Amino acid sequence: MIFQLPFNTPSKKNSRVTDRRTGRSFPSEDYRNWHKAAVTWLRTHYKIEKIEGPVEIHLTFVHSTKRRKDSDNGTSSIFDLLVDVGILPDDCWTVITDHHVSNRYEKGVSCCTVEIERADSGGPR
Repeated sequence: MIFQLPFNTPSKKNSRVTDRRTGRSFPSEDYRNWHKAAVTWLRTHYKIEKIEGPVEIHLTFVHSTKRRKDSDNGTSSIFDLLVDVGILPDDCWTVITDHHVSNRYEKGVSCCTVEIERADSGGPR
């Protein structure tokens, strides 16, 4: 299964807002807006298939600026999205047995290409 999200992927853990009354933290409005747009994009542009077995995932992030970003933060956001939209049952190590992340810069372009392959067969899902 291969699909592309035409959005800049924000960090879920670095863009949190803390409620000063309770001390609880929540994802920022930017993250929540991205998540909602990404879920809608996936459901309207791709046939969502639930994958039960272990998988390997390759993520290719294209960044529109050369601003410093940590790859693991975007990776976590994408993995959470895959669970929330129903493609994966969980993002634990027994489901995602291996993952690879590539990053590149292309002026004015922000997107993430997600490739999911079954870990047991080595072929595309």
